[in-house]
Amino acid sequence: MNNRLFLYSGLFLVLILLYDSWHNRLEQNMAAQKSIPETIQESGQIKSEPSSQPNVELPEKKDDNVDSILVVTDTLELKISLADGSVISSKLLKYPENFGSEDIKVQLLDDSNQTYVARVGLQSKSAAQPQNFRSSKKEYLLGERDNMTVEINGETNEGVKIAKKYLFERDSHLINISQVVQNASDAETNWRQYYTLERGDEQSSNAMLYTYTGAAFYDEDEKFSKISFSDIEDNDFLRTTTNSWISMIEHYFFTAWLPSKNEKQTIYTRFSDAGPSKSYLIGSVGNYKNLPAGSEKVFESRLYVGPKNQAEIKDLAPGLDLTVDYGMLTFLAAPLFWVLDKIYFLFGNWGWSIIALTFIIKLLFFRLSETSYKSMAKMKKLTPRMTALKERYGEDRKKFSEALMKIYKEEKVNPLGGCLPILIQIPVFIALYWVIIESVEMRHAPFAGWILDLSSADPFYILPILMGISMYIQQKLNPPPTDAMQQKIFLALPFIFTFLFATFPSGLVLYWLTNNVLSIAQQYVINKRTLA
Repeated sequence: MNNRLFLYSGLFLVLILLYDSWHNRLEQNMAAQKSIPETIQESGQIKSEPSSQPNVELPEKKDDNVDSILVVTDTLELKISLADGSVISSKLLKYPENFGSEDIKVQLLDDSNQTYVARVGLQSKSAAQPQNFRSSKKEYLLGERDNMTVEINGETNEGVKIAKKYLFERDSHLINISQVVQNASDAETNWRQYYTLERGDEQSSNAMLYTYTGAAFYDEDEKFSKISFSDIEDNDFLRTTTNSWISMIEHYFFTAWLPSKNEKQTIYTRFSDAGPSKSYLIGSVGNYKNLPAGSEKVFESRLYVGPKNQAEIKDLAPGLDLTVDYGMLTFLAAPLFWVLDKIYFLFGNWGWSIIALTFIIKLLFFRLSETSYKSMAKMKKLTPRMTALKERYGEDRKKFSEALMKIYKEEKVNPLGGCLPILIQIPVFIALYWVIIESVEMRHAPFAGWILDLSSADPFYILPILMGISMYIQQKLNPPPTDAMQQKIFLALPFIFTFLFATFPSGLVLYWLTNNVLSIAQQYVINKRTLA
């Protein structure tokens, strides 16, 4: 029993990981299910409906091809549309798209091939928005400065002037945006701010290493919630919130509109398939503010376009670090990453940090593992007697089981003695799996020798092969099964796992290999003492 449990535990882990990936794909946002779908308008007018439910008007979509300005900092290369001041393109200058090539950078916002735009603007009940904005320059470069402000200006037909100011700071992926409305007309107007994130379909995914791609939001009541693309396609989501933020998330990177003040917002979604591809939108809009003639009002917002770097995002807004999606084991994964990050501070290498963390986890579970290995060692000692019983009773399983239980009782061996220690460790293993998968800090991070990128598979398959060999050695340290078919299955497991792990990021394989080596060492010592 212990032998079977130990050898199948690895397979059980992989099955759980597959289930977790499947579960993430099918996960339905509970908040979306509770909300009442609402009609979201294409025009700037509110549609009258007999229902007393609130409604949200969707701002008119602008033509991003009108004109744009280029903004380059030390971290971002952006295009800002002069149609409405939206950010229509963004490249992350410190993150290459492909390992080993600095030419092409990761691009999040992109209005060229796949629509992915961060829109920000103002709406009025009585005045139209400016048709276009003006800029004093076509290009803005941060250079050696610590910060830079970019300003564009527009004016409505009613005499209302709007200035949009974008503040960029060195070593930051956060953009502070101020929209200043000056009512130079003779009449009172009402204005409110909106911002949206709109993108197309998910482009690619991995069945084994699936990570969430879709919309998400945070508010004080529901905390962090996902709204998958399928949810957006099925229903228009609508919720009034306080101190909330909205985002579009993908593996390693995300965009988010963050609150600048503790104000009420209405979060909504919209789906469209009118264009060449499907489009998914999540937006947030505030309440109207009165603007008397001759007065001025400032609307503020913040846009984050960058990596899920926890050191950078943890203090920007409540719950923003939850965009690093560890799944249902976040309560374990988050502390594990915290420890891993502290170890990295000492070693300066994520590979050695993973090895050190594996040592720490092994020490924490040393006593539990010892109980399991002692049970397996006792079972191994009984192997000759179990084989004799198998030959004696042949196919009579009932008599074989009765005789086997008698031996267990005589030798004071608990066949289930190793179950609990292994089952307790499984959630920790899975949590660490997601830590390595989700941490952008390990993207393109080198280890040693031929392992130049811990987030990619071993190019020479050396680590998976070593892992398979370590698994085979573990088998030899355990009591062999008495059933011939089980023996064949166990013999094939190292080869199956070697094949599976050949596609895993090398950081994961490094962890599993280190854990196997430590387990072999511990089990060898226990076997030597028990079987002596």
